Amino acid sequence: MKMKDFKINMTQYNRGDIITGTIVMIGEKEVVVALGGLKEGVFPREELDPAFKIGDAILVMVTGDIDDKGCLILNHSNVNTALEEKEKLKNLKVGSEFEFKVSKIGNNGMTGEFMGYRVFLPYSQCTALDFVNKDTLSGHKISAIVIELDNIKKSIVCSTKLLASAQITPVNIGDVLSGTVIKVEDKYAIILLENGAKAKLSISDASYDHIEKISEIVELNGIYNFKILETNSDFSRVSVGLKQLQEDPKAKLFDALKVGDIVEGEVVKILPVGAVIKLDNGLTAMALTRENSDRANVATHYIYKLHSRVKGVISNLNKTRQKINIVTKTKKEV
Repeated sequence: MKMKDFKINMTQYNRGDIITGTIVMIGEKEVVVALGGLKEGVFPREELDPAFKIGDAILVMVTGDIDDKGCLILNHSNVNTALEEKEKLKNLKVGSEFEFKVSKIGNNGMTGEFMGYRVFLPYSQCTALDFVNKDTLSGHKISAIVIELDNIKKSIVCSTKLLASAQITPVNIGDVLSGTVIKVEDKYAIILLENGAKAKLSISDASYDHIEKISEIVELNGIYNFKILETNSDFSRVSVGLKQLQEDPKAKLFDALKVGDIVEGEVVKILPVGAVIKLDNGLTAMALTRENSDRANVATHYIYKLHSRVKGVISNLNKTRQKINIVTKTKKEV
């Protein structure tokens, strides 16, 4: 084939085109394929299945290059993979799941390539885990969902956050799941649960002991078991607890009490509605002003003095909510 003929013929073929040719020669190093008319192409002999013989039709892919003889260089070994990819590309649309290879980690997101399309994954559309591990993802393939598609500019904007949401396994309140701590603040931590959902661990649900910072209980990238406390239908808001997996030290103390028991303690806080009493057994009780004075609208500080000792009888006991009300001897002799 002359070079000028090749240039004319190349107008009919583009790089990546898959066409059917006829094997006209099987040499030691290459296979010659007739592409119609005077057009011919070649591909390496090692790519040919021994089952093929001269005269057989064969699928080949155009590489866009030519050899020193002016023949079109073809590829046969990757045809099946290319056909599968073309089928995927044909079905690609907003909402489609696909896999791309990350080539660059930028300031605003990750970029990559998918079958000739430039792919951009904004950090705002990353899962928390992808964002935390972004510096290790270059050169790796990750799955995402298409959220913007431009077939003219051949560009894709995608989201791993939406894919993760779609793949979240349902859980119920009370379930126990393993999770990784991906963010730690003073009063809360963000957890990536094993089912793909993100959850919040509040400091009040981290420990039965008084702690100033949640980092006293959990550490970044630490893996722990958590109990599901609250969730909504799409798992966009999930609350978990750590202390709920441990025995509550107050539970036995509450179990030992009953209405009518006499208790003693120290006034630790004065409120408009009553006084907070720290009982000698370590529990906290409330002495409501209205229950401890015969006078209407009396101020609490007229009945109780801060840090004073009081003695009273349990008038109400809610073990589930761990609440105690007492009536002290200021109103009723015990």
